[in-house]
This record gives sequence, C-alpha cells and structure tokens, in this order.
Amino acid sequence: MADPVRKQPAGGVLEDDPFFYGSRWISVRLPDGRLVDQETPLTPDDLLDPQLGDQVTQSDKHFELVNWLFRLLKRHFDSREDIKVTGDLKMIWGIPKLREPSPDVAIIPKIRDKRKERESFNVQQEGTRPCLIIEVVSSKDAETRRNDYEKKVEIYERAGIPEYLICDPPTRFTKDLLLLTGYYLGRDGKYRRIEPDERGFLHSETTDLLFGIAEDRRTLLVIDAITGERLLADEEATQEAEEWARAAEKRARAAEERAQSEIETREAMAAELARVRAELDRLKGS
Repeated sequence: MADPVRKQPAGGVLEDDPFFYGSRWISVRLPDGRLVDQETPLTPDDLLDPQLGDQVTQSDKHFELVNWLFRLLKRHFDSREDIKVTGDLKMIWGIPKLREPSPDVAIIPKIRDKRKERESFNVQQEGTRPCLIIEVVSSKDAETRRNDYEKKVEIYERAGIPEYLICDPPTRFTKDLLLLTGYYLGRDGKYRRIEPDERGFLHSETTDLLFGIAEDRRTLLVIDAITGERLLADEEATQEAEEWARAAEKRARAAEERAQSEIETREAMAAELARVRAELDRLKGS
C-alpha cells in the first residue's frame, strides 16, 4: 500500500490548520487502481458522530477536567456492579437519523456486565441507557461550543437521556470562570433546566450527586447528596489520607511531648518536696 496522503478540505476551510478539529483516515482508490489511505479533516458535525479511529484534537484544560471527572465518578460507583461509568464511549441509539456522539462522561445504571470491554454502547442491545451524561465544553471556537450547548441538547433529549450536564471550564469564552448548566427530561419528553439550590448546586436526581462551583469560581465540586461528603479522585483521596495521617502523627507527638513534660514536672516537684522535707528534718534535728 502506498504512503498515506492528506486530503485537504473542500473550499479551503481553516486554511491555516485544516485539521483544526482532528482527522479521520479513509481508504481511497486512485485512478491508477492503487489503494491509499487519506487523512481527511474533521468538521464540527463529525464530532457529533465520531467514528472508531478518529483523532480528535482537544485542549489540556478539556482533557484534564474530563479525565478528573471520569476517575472521580468511577471511584464513587466502583462498588456498584449495576452502575458503569464510561468515558468517550460512542453511543448507538438505534434511532434513525439521530447522530451518535461519544459523551465525555456517561453514568449508566442497570448494567448487566459492568466489566465487559466495549468499543461502543448499543442501548437497545444492552437494555439500558445513560441516566446522566456530562459534556465538558471544548472551547475551540463558537461551533464546538454550539455542539455542547445546542446540538447535543437536542440529541440527548431525543435519545431519552434523563439528565444532561454541561461543564464549561474557565476560558476566554467564560471570562475565566467555570460555568454549569443542567437539564432534566420532563414527562413530556422535553428538556427543562435544572434549577440550582440555595448554594448554587445542581442536583442530579438520577445519581444523587450535587454539582457545584467552589468559592474561587473556577473549581468543580461534586458532593454525595446523601452523605454530604465531597467526592475525591484516587490521588486526592490518597493525598487527603496522607495529610490526615501526618496530622494525626503530629497530634500524637504533641500529646507524647505533653505527657513527657508532665512526667518531668511531677518528678521535679517530687524531688523538690523530698528536698524540702529533708531540709525540715535536718532543722528539727539540729
């Protein structure tokens, strides 16, 4: 097979970087009969229906937040064999003409085989669908933002996803603030906005999780609505445990030092009392 070649986008879209959104390799037969692989640029619409092998570009902020969220939620639900947390797994709806994205994070209840390896998730074959989908906004340009804020709202609504959460990381588009937007599916099959509680948190009823923004207005918080405890990723939990252990060790050392000081004080007082008594006995005998 000949060396792969790149196919430029029609109309000269994004002249500076034709592969701005990513690329897809396809096999093409040339007029001379040779079969070659051509790398074709992705479009914003392609991102709504990715194919296996697509190379999608993403920013560090997007990747870091998606990765953190996935690990956080996976750890939280790890003991539940009936709940699976997926990251970037393509959904197969089985609904004609409905595009099939790969959500950044999806929480899927009533799963039959949690540990099974999957290249995609067919909701009809699996007999279940995500109860909550979370998309982290990719602020590459207005079109990619429109995908998360508009087009995926329509897709997930038609697909019958009970809850959809949009997490918009701090960028120039958000004035360097973290933004959260949530939707829940009404009885009429239409999305309605999830209203924040008095603290500004969005309650996911399907997972009993609260999603909110820290005081710095840049950090995402996820809280167990039942216990009130903040969810931590593995390394955060490890760090917190280590900090707690160091603090406990420090408290133990301080207590030991206080106890030792008290012992030394009592011994000094006993020695002083013995000296005084000895002096009194000497005076009496003289």
